[in-house]
Amino acid sequence: MYVDLGKYKIVKDPVHGYIRIYEHELSIIDVFTYQRLRKIKQLSVADFVYPGATHTRFSHSLGVAHVIEALVRDVMRKYRVGRGELERYIVMMRLLAILHDIGHGPYSHSFEEFVLFSRGVTHEDMGAKIVLQEQQIASAIERIASEYGYKLSDVATALKCENRDCWPFKESIYDAGSEKALFYMLKGAYSADIIDYLLRDSYYTGARYGGNIDWQRISYYLGIRGDDVVIDYRALDAVELLMLARVYMFSTVYYHKTVRAANRFLGNIMYIIQDRKIIDFDSAIKDVSEYIKLNDESLLYNPAVFSLEEVRDFLSRKIPYKVIAEHRISLSNTEKAVELVEDIDKNKGTIEKILEEKARDRGIEIEKNKHFFIDTPKLSLNPMLGSEDILIMFEGGQITRRSIFDFTWFNIPRFAVLIRLYIRRELRDKATILRDIFNETLNLKEIKSQ
Repeated sequence: MYVDLGKYKIVKDPVHGYIRIYEHELSIIDVFTYQRLRKIKQLSVADFVYPGATHTRFSHSLGVAHVIEALVRDVMRKYRVGRGELERYIVMMRLLAILHDIGHGPYSHSFEEFVLFSRGVTHEDMGAKIVLQEQQIASAIERIASEYGYKLSDVATALKCENRDCWPFKESIYDAGSEKALFYMLKGAYSADIIDYLLRDSYYTGARYGGNIDWQRISYYLGIRGDDVVIDYRALDAVELLMLARVYMFSTVYYHKTVRAANRFLGNIMYIIQDRKIIDFDSAIKDVSEYIKLNDESLLYNPAVFSLEEVRDFLSRKIPYKVIAEHRISLSNTEKAVELVEDIDKNKGTIEKILEEKARDRGIEIEKNKHFFIDTPKLSLNPMLGSEDILIMFEGGQITRRSIFDFTWFNIPRFAVLIRLYIRRELRDKATILRDIFNETLNLKEIKSQ
């Protein structure tokens, strides 16, 4: 038998303490394709502001595997799940957790934002391609999956799956429900992925918002009903604290104004690299053997890239953008706030066009992306916002479905929508005029009439 949960190594992790790596998982982890995650930072450019935020996708992925095993064990102990079935769920869910970020490119979500998205691809899509096409990884996964009657393609499908309807594991879990519910343990509103990155990012940035999440309580009181996961009402406080931590981590860390400016500067460099074909991103996306050569170091320390003045400025932390206007819009009706976020994001191009025209009327020649950009971060409103309800089991077994809009955490933040205007620093003498134009332009009625 290829899989034996009695054989494992332990790794000392600063977030979880000692965590296990099972012997069969080493056939995936100890190959170049996977080890490259050691050279891809979890938080991209956040270390520009938080110097400790240099942790990687590698350590995060191991952490997610640790958390998801605990979730699986706590859930399955509540039902008539035998030892063999429990092992199957542990092995497969840990496998998906270990692999869930294998498709990330250099600087994680920055590469996704500026390179992958424009090509209609996500890091999950790339992860599925790597799993299917990179021979060492594919062979190792196939050996593990075949132990339980699964195929390599099932693993690839699960990695890029966006909702439970495409989740490839659908068998019954005795009288509890179906394997579709396992989707939420990996990708739901309080999934192993979210739990680990909040704990890990809080630790390494020092922000601490997620440092006190009582995820073990969530795990202990987690259950399955039908195709859903359900949380016992006794763990609601822990769930709400997790959601609130995520809101503040986004507003304070992930969307810090300087982090976003550095992210845009890095995006500009990626555009230069692809426009000049210094690195052929299109070929790399098509050919995973080329894609897996990309990481944070190989992107910027490639001699042809490193010679760029912009790269030298970036590595010297000379960020050319400065935020000159910021609007935090607080709305009592959170659902309307979400609609407004979507409206602003959809109309950002129109806002930028109006800004260019009004600036030109006042004698200032500016061009979007080159001289200014508008940032509309909205993830602080989300975990899985609007895409799912949370099922709560109360005393006596009664289950209530609640929208995340109903949770108290949503009313605590003082703002619902954030929109910023950044300009290049050489235009700082025009900041007052551009700020006034921007404020005039942020009239949604005017935007919608264009």
